[in-house]
Amino acid sequence: MSRSWWIVLALTACGEPPVAGEPPVGKPPTQEPPANTVGGFAIQIPETQLAPGEEIEPCWIFPLERTGPSHIVGGAVLHTQPGMHHGNITTRPKTGEGIRSCPPGDGDPGTDVISGGNVLFGSSTQISGDEWYRFTDGEGYRVSDSYEIVARMHFLNPSDQAVTVSPSYEWFTIDETRLVHELGAFIWMYQDFEIPPNATTTVTADCSLPGTHPMHVVSLLPHMHKLGTALDATYVGGPFAGEAFLDSPGYDPDNGVLTFYDPPVDLTAATGITFSCTWRNTFDRTIVDGIGDNEMCMVFGYAWPVEKSFTAYAMPDNCLMFATPPPQ
Repeated sequence: MSRSWWIVLALTACGEPPVAGEPPVGKPPTQEPPANTVGGFAIQIPETQLAPGEEIEPCWIFPLERTGPSHIVGGAVLHTQPGMHHGNITTRPKTGEGIRSCPPGDGDPGTDVISGGNVLFGSSTQISGDEWYRFTDGEGYRVSDSYEIVARMHFLNPSDQAVTVSPSYEWFTIDETRLVHELGAFIWMYQDFEIPPNATTTVTADCSLPGTHPMHVVSLLPHMHKLGTALDATYVGGPFAGEAFLDSPGYDPDNGVLTFYDPPVDLTAATGITFSCTWRNTFDRTIVDGIGDNEMCMVFGYAWPVEKSFTAYAMPDNCLMFATPPPQ
């Protein structure tokens, strides 16, 4: 993944109410379009053939051709085949017309978000088949007709056979009059780590939330590579201090690692968060932060209110948290 990437609803509609005094539990996404869908948009990534072991990072630009009256996305689905490592799908102000390849040095998802764009989709590492985003009824993020879609893909064929990969994405917009919480995207990432040869290593970021922070997390997507064995996150301070709200294998291409929360993870009373990544290095060399055989420690997510969606950049003995710029 890119490094600079960055309740008014009735409980009876969401299943059993939460147990008093217990933190919310994450669950896999519901695999269906959101309620009150009134339109949407879609893209088809061009077909790409990958030789055994081949790894590439192609990029395409698409027009955002929306149907229906709404600009609020309440859900989305990815359809893909083996060979897709992940995709960063964002919006940004238009740079041209039609479907085309990204120009050299086109930037990264973080640049798109800083320019007023939004994150449309992040996927589980090396996922195959379908992966869904489906927010709680009344929740969604905003898109703009004056923006375009940028699809920065990362393809990796770990098999000994050639594969053909051609992912497609579909987004579902919901009735804007039913919007309760507009969502903002964020990323938590840990950098500058080293994993010694043939060792199990855990790194932990200890991050303080800034100022007033009524951040309510509705989804989390861990991102690690094949050496990853665990990615956890816990509350710091508040009524759930020390308790985990994310307990993930970090890497699970068969099932995916995308997690949704209803009710959300409420960080209002917390003073901060920790997130930890654990790897088992099976190589006879040191593994670092990077692509290929190297590793990553990241968590993508959405939260409300949109202006309190906090991103975290961490490294050994340091973590900085700040509000992700809301989309325009």
